[in-house]
Amino acid sequence: MLSTLKYTLFKDRLFYRSMLSLSLILIIVSCGQDQNDSNSNQPIAVNEENYQPIPNKLQNWSKIKQSGVIRALKLEWEDESSLPRLGSTSLHHIELFNQFVEQHKLTIQWIKVKNLDQMFTHLDEFKADIIPRHLTITKNRLTRMNFTHPLLLDKEVLIAKKGIAKPTKDSMITISVPQGTSYIDSITEHFQNWQVELLKEAQSSDEIADSLIKGTIKYTVLDGLAASTLLSYRDDVKSLMNFPDSKKLAWAVNQQNNSLLAKLNDFITVHHITQTARLSRTLDLNEIKQKKLALRIITRNSPETYFLWRGTLMGFEYELMREFAKRQNVRLDIIVADNYQHMIKLLEQGKGDVIAAGLSRTEERQSELKFSIRYNRISELIVAHKDSPPINSFADLQGRNISIRQSSAFWQTAQQLAKEHGVNVIASSESIPTELLIAQVADKTIDLTIADSNLISIEKRFRNNLVTPLTLKENVPHAYAVRDNNQQLLKALNAFIKKEYRGTFYNVIKSKYFSSAKRLKRYRQQRISADSDLSPYDQLVKDNARKYQFDWRLITSQMFQESRFDPNALSAAGAQGLMQVLPRTGKEMGYIDLTQPQQSIAAGVQYMDWTRARFSIDLPLEEKMFFALAAYNAGIGHVRDAQKLAVKMGLSRNKWFNNVEKSMLLLQQPEYYSKARYGYVRGSEPVNYVREIQQRYLSYVEVTK
Repeated sequence: MLSTLKYTLFKDRLFYRSMLSLSLILIIVSCGQDQNDSNSNQPIAVNEENYQPIPNKLQNWSKIKQSGVIRALKLEWEDESSLPRLGSTSLHHIELFNQFVEQHKLTIQWIKVKNLDQMFTHLDEFKADIIPRHLTITKNRLTRMNFTHPLLLDKEVLIAKKGIAKPTKDSMITISVPQGTSYIDSITEHFQNWQVELLKEAQSSDEIADSLIKGTIKYTVLDGLAASTLLSYRDDVKSLMNFPDSKKLAWAVNQQNNSLLAKLNDFITVHHITQTARLSRTLDLNEIKQKKLALRIITRNSPETYFLWRGTLMGFEYELMREFAKRQNVRLDIIVADNYQHMIKLLEQGKGDVIAAGLSRTEERQSELKFSIRYNRISELIVAHKDSPPINSFADLQGRNISIRQSSAFWQTAQQLAKEHGVNVIASSESIPTELLIAQVADKTIDLTIADSNLISIEKRFRNNLVTPLTLKENVPHAYAVRDNNQQLLKALNAFIKKEYRGTFYNVIKSKYFSSAKRLKRYRQQRISADSDLSPYDQLVKDNARKYQFDWRLITSQMFQESRFDPNALSAAGAQGLMQVLPRTGKEMGYIDLTQPQQSIAAGVQYMDWTRARFSIDLPLEEKMFFALAAYNAGIGHVRDAQKLAVKMGLSRNKWFNNVEKSMLLLQQPEYYSKARYGYVRGSEPVNYVREIQQRYLSYVEVTK
């Protein structure tokens, strides 16, 4: 085994080749919460329940095990995960660290800092135990800290705005990089004529790319994996060149903490031995489990299957498969496909193990795929606008236009309608998912479409102008699809379905996404007199709003929008209390019981302050409030995506109404969300959220003058 006292070079070239292969295919998706502006608050202190203060001194392995807590460092912007794509689950190193923690039954206490220099200082001063992120091993850093065995190899890549010419080694240029980064050493070693400009605070690759586009910086450097992820959804920046040497990336601990280092190295050694590079493979379930590989799920980014909400991964298919993976004691990787054909291709090529995307099991599809027993069933419904000509029978379909994708399971149904009832079938673009076709019906862009009953139940919560006058088919089975040679996986899936179908777990998850509850009614404000309270919690709101310089009436309007003043309100995603804060978010801010009005209001206002601080100090106050509200509802990342899209559309990125709200609506369409860092978002939700809070707020202002 390698020495646990110092990092030394590996001699095994074969091992390095395998690590390099791994580095080329793993995709590390940078986290997406944005750093504070210059006027923002200090990092939120972690105050987990039952945590005892840990003194700033060396915590060796025995002390860590005794306390049950390991203190880990994280950069401030590493809070909200961007949508994992292409077989990666958020940050690869965080996922791996979580495995280590779970294996040893520990709890992570995250400590957030502004930049790498603060990270290293915290480690020096024993304020933390580990930096579990991909740090480049350099000679300078080895004099200050110990590194684990390398996790992988990577290249450093020069990045610039599209159109900028590639510099030469002798060019006199300025490279802007975060302070404390290893890129400084690489530039000094290989490009003596290049000047280095230090960015004071660590930034996500997306923020740095924004600076390139704005022209505030001209060149920067990223790790190759981060660059690959960035370029997968942004076409306004490009890679100019790779730096000469591959870099070894590892976690760091204090030089004196050899016992922790030994435990980490044992874990990483096992990981490397058992980890197969994520290339094409057609292994069956037993071998996947024996090799401790991840089960790779092929799905779509959509409201039925898999999406990101306030930094939380959700979706009916995702939650079912997460539970299946948990029962099989394997990790879960999500691979996002563009369409049905792409799913089939990924499965056939061995890039994924099972398709879990609400596939209808049809005779035609059974000729090319091996299906499980059904885990869900739906009805096929005609979807029309409520103001369109009424449809009371199949005869009323004569001459009507139905838009459907040819790859859709509904295509054959539509062809039968054309043959028997004179319907005109229009082939939609394969890039347009069913939920967007429904939206086009609602907007009267198209006449009719066909959709499944589950998706319709989702859409009707947000649209009150849709009707489903005819049921075309009933009890259509949804099933998982695997390759013919994966009989063990198929058997396990069937056993899981038989055990869970219509059981408690299944019913809870299905109700969460497809409940037939009526669409939430628009708020009809009760008459409020000048001498009455706006809510039962006015004083609590005033006290907390004053602390963070908010108008208490705005917070009250937001509180009504979130919970209707119900302190026991619980959302399908698990958000709790009057301000509908997620428990993990509340806990990070030190609030344990979000059903208590004091804690929920305090947490909500503090989180609003946090979202507000993520937007430019130059924004007018009212615009900053609108953006903060949108971010509170949809997540910072989706709002950032909408701002970038607004610029491409020739709109202002700094105005919400009639500008960014327009681009937010477009992020429901594959043409736009496939190139967005955070993927699909139901843009109508934050748009309506901001508008309704603003309107109610103005009413509150009038009656409290």
